[in-house]
Amino acid sequence: MNTYTIFNEENIVSTLVVSEETLLLNINDGESYVEGYYPDDLHYVKEGSIRSFPEKPEYPVNFNKDTEEWVWDETVSWGQLRDNRNNLLSEVVDLVVSNPLRWASMTTEKQTEYTAYRQSLLDLPENTTDPRNPVWPTPPQ
Repeated sequence: MNTYTIFNEENIVSTLVVSEETLLLNINDGESYVEGYYPDDLHYVKEGSIRSFPEKPEYPVNFNKDTEEWVWDETVSWGQLRDNRNNLLSEVVDLVVSNPLRWASMTTEKQTEYTAYRQSLLDLPENTTDPRNPVWPTPPQ
């Protein structure tokens, strides 16, 4: 029994662990195969062969098969920035400012720090030129 990866002109279709005779029964018209395991999250098909993706960046990207490069997905990056910002607002700021007893027990200086931090978070998308590398404000201690 060997491992085979089946693919067509555009995609990796499946991986089978079978004998070669059984493999041939599972190949459809327009499909080819290679011996070995080539998962589609690490490989792609171009010009009739399986190729390895280049190293994937940490920020949101889509792969362009024509140029064989990762292309930044700016819309998703902005969404992630806003999601991270919203999490900080709800997990750090709102826990303090929405609790009247806790807020009242704080010094005016500490209240000012939280107010400034909250405003910096709210302004973050407008003050950021590259959502992959935002400058996060420092939270109050």
